[in-house]
Formats: sequence, C-alpha cells, structure tokens
Amino acid sequence: MKQRIFQHAFFSCALLASGLLGSAASVHAEPVSHSVKVQVNDDLVTFPDAQPYIDEQDKLQVPVRFISDELGYKVDWVMNGSAVTVTLTKGDRTIIVDTGSGKALVNGNEADLDGSPQFRMGRVYVPLRFLAEREGFMVQWDNNNRIGIVCKDGKYHAPAWYAPSPAAAKPRAAVEKTLTVKASAYSDDPAENAGTSMDYFGNPLKLGTIAVDPDVIPLGSKVYITGYTFDGLPAGGMMATAADIGGAIRGNRIDIFIPGTPDYVSRFGLQNVKVEVLR
Repeated sequence: MKQRIFQHAFFSCALLASGLLGSAASVHAEPVSHSVKVQVNDDLVTFPDAQPYIDEQDKLQVPVRFISDELGYKVDWVMNGSAVTVTLTKGDRTIIVDTGSGKALVNGNEADLDGSPQFRMGRVYVPLRFLAEREGFMVQWDNNNRIGIVCKDGKYHAPAWYAPSPAAAKPRAAVEKTLTVKASAYSDDPAENAGTSMDYFGNPLKLGTIAVDPDVIPLGSKVYITGYTFDGLPAGGMMATAADIGGAIRGNRIDIFIPGTPDYVSRFGLQNVKVEVLR
C-alpha cells in the first residue's frame, strides 16, 4: 500500500440513483479485461463502470443494477446514515437487504445471505449467489478464468472467456533491463489514493496499473512481472504499465493495483518479484 502523490485534480459527483446502482448489459463481444468476470448462460456481461469483485470473505459481489437487468427485479434504495437499504421486488417476492448485514428479509422472513452487501465507491454491491439461487439458478465458479457463471437455463456452461496463458500474455519484445524488486499492492479506495481512483495520468485504475519510482522505471514503460503469489492476479505472470507513482515507492519498489476491497488486496503483503522492462 502506498501514500499517493498527485499532480492532477479530481472531484466526486453527487450520488445519483443511476450512479449508485450501476449498470450492466449482456454481450458476446470480448470485454475489457478485469480480474473477475460474470457470465449468464453463454454470454459474458459487460459492466461499463462499477465492476464485480471478490470481497474479503471470498464472495463474488456484483453491482445491484445487474440484479434488475439480468434477474428482472425492480430496485429501490434509501440511505440510512452511512449504510444503504435496498428493496428488490419481483412479482409477489420482496427482498430487503442492508449494506454490511449478513441477513435479508424475504417476504418478511429473515434469511441468511451468502456474504454481506457492500456500499463501495458510491455503489451498492450484492452477493451474486444468494439472489441467483433464490431464482433457482445454479451458479458455477471457474477459478482458472475467474468467472462466475449464472446458469439460468439449468445447464452447465463452459467459460465464454479464457485467461491467456503466461506465454501468450507476454509480447515478443526486447527486454531493456531486468530488476528484482519489492512489490506491494493497493486498491481503488480513495483513502489509499489521495481521495481519487485515478492513476498519475488521470486514467481510472485497472488491473495492469503499477506505481513505480520514475528514476528506476520510467513512467509509461511496459513491463512483465513474474514471481508473485496471489489469486487476484493472472497466474504465471502479467503485463503491466508504469502509470502511477507513490510517496513510499522509491528505488527497487513497485505497487500493483488489484481490484477489490482494501482488506482483500492487503493479503498480497510484500513480495519479491521480477520485473522485465520492455523496449
């Protein structure tokens, strides 16, 4: 985790219903790469802004708008201090959940949730498995490709996207230099990022963003990282871009952005990794 030094400004928009709930749409086209994907039957789901993630309890959380778009629920919400109460209605079924609570009310009866709904970065997330299984839909988890698959038709489905092998992920580019560095990890929590979720260049943080000491690895450099152990990163190695800096990142140090909660990302710890800076 790093303390961020920024040379650009950022301000947060007021919380709106559309922003709070997020949005989703099923498509066949290959999406931008994220660490966790969701699939309904044979279709990948694209999340234009708020992304699904694995929380600190290893539960797959999805933006609540996904529930209305894919499972046909009407969604209403109300702020209760720092928490959010979400009411989901469909036909004669009403489900009420509170962010941070492991319980739900289903037609007035208390039920255990598969994890706790989360209010994160101005968005409400809910555990995918609980609501999918309430609809009678089986949920598969493909750990190799990190895809949650909702089987609405009751059949098993192969992943609609396969993570590239390490050999395929690394481009055929000359290596300018090879470094052994200490690596830490950071999330998009504004508390870790000087109140924003952008990199040094003003772009949204994403998997493949790393913070560096520009005197060691120039900003904008493409690098290939190996030697880490963490299931939130591609197995075997990953391409990354030196697109960020940090007050604690000096010398042979890098900070790897990992989507997820701060508690989840903190599990990465401090590791020795190899970085190949490519020409």
